[in-house]
Amino acid sequence: MSNAFLQSEFTSPQAAWIAHCAVPAVVAGYPLLESVRTCHVQTTPGAAAYGRAPFNRFGHSAERWTDRDRDIVTPANDLLYSNAWIDLRSGPVVITVPPQTGRYFVLELLDTYTNNFHNIGTRNVPQQGGRFALLGPEDVHAAPEGTTEIRCPTSLVWVLGRVLVDGDADVAAARGFQSGFTIHGAESADAPASVSQWQAGGVDPALEFFANLSRALHDFPPPTSQQGAFELLRGAYVKLDASGELGDLRPATLEGLRIAFASAMKIIDGASRPPSKAPWRYSTRLGRYGDDLLLRAATAWKGLGALAGDEAIYATTDYDDQGEMLDGDRLYRLHFEDGGRIPAGAFWSISLYGADRYFSSNPIGRHALGNRSPLERNPDGSLTLYVSRQRPPGPEENWLPAPHGAFYLILRVYHPQPAFLSGDYRMPKLERVA
Repeated sequence: MSNAFLQSEFTSPQAAWIAHCAVPAVVAGYPLLESVRTCHVQTTPGAAAYGRAPFNRFGHSAERWTDRDRDIVTPANDLLYSNAWIDLRSGPVVITVPPQTGRYFVLELLDTYTNNFHNIGTRNVPQQGGRFALLGPEDVHAAPEGTTEIRCPTSLVWVLGRVLVDGDADVAAARGFQSGFTIHGAESADAPASVSQWQAGGVDPALEFFANLSRALHDFPPPTSQQGAFELLRGAYVKLDASGELGDLRPATLEGLRIAFASAMKIIDGASRPPSKAPWRYSTRLGRYGDDLLLRAATAWKGLGALAGDEAIYATTDYDDQGEMLDGDRLYRLHFEDGGRIPAGAFWSISLYGADRYFSSNPIGRHALGNRSPLERNPDGSLTLYVSRQRPPGPEENWLPAPHGAFYLILRVYHPQPAFLSGDYRMPKLERVA
């Protein structure tokens, strides 16, 4: 939290009042604005990039995401993404899924507040494929004949598809399966105002935040149980106008909003870090947050688009076995006595991210290792992975390159099994090698 909050260094009681009213709005509104920002980036015509397409159309990534891709923080590297922004204001939209082939896939449906309200994937798509009708929250239409109806909480839906890739040689086959995802429905009208009028890059990020928030709340009202976080701000006479115009703000109001924005972002960042130095911390509540606004914001900060826990678990480690922050200039070892038999019904992988929450460039272009990687096991059947900036002794297949300086790891477990969810299975610590 900022020094002003910690030391009560406000220039007036009014500024303190404004700041305390505004902090909940920033925490509650941050995931909404991350959705709107991402939608703006990925639907606005411009330079071609993975996953970018007009509304109601898939943008398929032809390659796995690497350190060059910066649309979404903490992407996975062992998947092809199929990205779509669905505008349901003009009526239902139908998603067609091809027949199953045994390849893992999931189409994650997120509302505008980043809640993973439904998934379409290997668990619920018929073997012969299927058609799924998405309807908006106020749509009075019936789902088209021959479709499975899905009612959506918001009129803007983010479809984030994932298709498993077994290495470079499998990319073409994965693309072939991915091409079977299609979207049909009414033409999208003009983009919502909060998307088309997105503001960024100005001299005052705090005021940009509240201007963007004003438009987004008008386009996508929060659920009743979460309206109080924004009503506090209105109670402090801060307009949340559909135009995004904040009006002539008094000096005390400006001070309070700026301190609130800076403090709330520090709170969100702090909440994204483990409360202790224990390794491999995770929550089974990601994706479906209810009214846990801080968990939702922290997830949007460090893992935007997280799947719900019944589909995938994300376990993060920022510390080594000695309780110190991870540093790529050191050598670390992750040793599995069981050979890496993490209880995943689909697959598991460990990805490495720099302090900026994106993949880091490295000489061999490797960003993840997992049970589908060509790993070399020890003579006794155990498995040892190494993490460092410099190539370690041992097989290169087992090396996960790190950047200079700080980094962290995310373990993804797809279709986690009861032994993992209950905590009976314990991941080994990341050991620092002398």
